[in-house]
Amino acid sequence: MTEDNARRREIGLKRRERTRQKLLEAAARVVAEFGERNATIDDFIQAAGVARGTFYNYYATRQDLLDDLWGSFGRNPFLEIHLACQKLEDPAERITAEARLVFQSATRNPAWGWLVYAMSASGQTVNDDLLVYPRPDLVLGLRQGRFTFDELSCASDLVVGTVRTALKAILSEARPKDYAHGICVLLLRALGIPNAEALEISGRPLPTGLQMVRDTG
Repeated sequence: MTEDNARRREIGLKRRERTRQKLLEAAARVVAEFGERNATIDDFIQAAGVARGTFYNYYATRQDLLDDLWGSFGRNPFLEIHLACQKLEDPAERITAEARLVFQSATRNPAWGWLVYAMSASGQTVNDDLLVYPRPDLVLGLRQGRFTFDELSCASDLVVGTVRTALKAILSEARPKDYAHGICVLLLRALGIPNAEALEISGRPLPTGLQMVRDTG
């Protein structure tokens, strides 16, 4: 490859990456404004100001864009929350702390919150990052006698379904200030934690120092 050809290739790669970033930034805005389910490919194209053909040069489907958006924008904050909560010894506290931090982060950055909601929708959209929550802590909590349930998949669906429903409500509807706390109390009670203890656990201080999720404002 000649020097001129190498230079042209480098310029082309940089231009392609700029367009990709433009699409991702536009997608984040669209997801924040419309929510994941209502955001269409046409919305992404219009927000990015690109031609339809340009979009399809990068992504074959809407899900491909969401996957790339997760890898570029969603993964690190979610894993930072997960790792911060792993320092907590009690699996009951870990489950509720992760949920509370996700709610808190989604309030600060709705685009990120909608992305978590989108990627946790089903077996077709969930990825390995999201699978770290909540099954390992449910298994440990059951083994330690902290939780009471008969079937792991039922308990996992209970936690994930409750967190997703609450996340959507926080993102799209008015909810009182203590809503996240109340959800976590009910979640722990459903897993067999006594009410007084569930209240105490759900009010414990959260891990601090997380920097990955920024305010959109």
